Amino acid sequence: MKGRPIAERIRGDVASRVEALGRRGVRARLGIILAGDDAASGIYTRSLERACEAVGIEVEVSAVPAAAGEAGVAGEIGRFADDPATHGILVQQPLPAGVSARVVDGIPASKDVDGATTESMGLLVSGGEGFAPCTPLGVIEILKGWEVPVAGRDVVIVGRSAVVGRPLANLLVRKSEAANATVTVCHTGTRNLSAHTRRAEILVAAMGSPRAIGADMLGGEAVVVDVGVNRIEDPDSERGYRVVGDVDFESASGKVAAITPVPGGVGSLTTALLLRNTVEAAEGAA
Repeated sequence: MKGRPIAERIRGDVASRVEALGRRGVRARLGIILAGDDAASGIYTRSLERACEAVGIEVEVSAVPAAAGEAGVAGEIGRFADDPATHGILVQQPLPAGVSARVVDGIPASKDVDGATTESMGLLVSGGEGFAPCTPLGVIEILKGWEVPVAGRDVVIVGRSAVVGRPLANLLVRKSEAANATVTVCHTGTRNLSAHTRRAEILVAAMGSPRAIGADMLGGEAVVVDVGVNRIEDPDSERGYRVVGDVDFESASGKVAAITPVPGGVGSLTTALLLRNTVEAAEGAA
């Protein structure tokens, strides 16, 4: 179940909606705060800039030196929050040492296009209107795009992080056409993990452990969504490493009904969904 074809459809829809807003005199705009000098964050920020440009979304990157501390990050969040021309705000992670992750709570829910704040999480849990984190949304979209029935099915999520496992569980239990599942969340305290994974009709691996789930832990008719992105050493690769998921793809793919690849699966959708959330924020403000 590849994610790129679904991502392309989403990007095409976003471009059309951005164009429609433009005819009304509204330019969808994303503000990105890049604090410190993390190399991976810088690379991702540049890729986001290109993605925004491709669909017509205006983007401003605010580079905040690590020495500016939490006050510097909070100040830039406040500037974007107060700017009516900025519709979405994204704070790149990781933040520099000494800057609390909760600094993002200064982002208004209406502009929190990656669902990162405490308020957005509360809206998700309560079933309110707000933006969900893009990776869990990617799981929902890949299941929908590949026409995998979800309602009434047993879904097992392995991993309870605040950015994937827990928000995904809340999305999947919602009473909606794309969800309404029975959800089990497994974690490091789960006894007999294999008993849970083998009974799953849909298994979502989001634990951050390379190839931890093998074919012996899966039911034969399962649909597997692998959210894991792990680097492992590979001397045969030019880079010296390769990227694998949390599921042993080679052994699992011959047993299950369907599986997402890594890379090329859920990860392909995250940027497209951030763009979609941004244009939705702009439409809401227009």
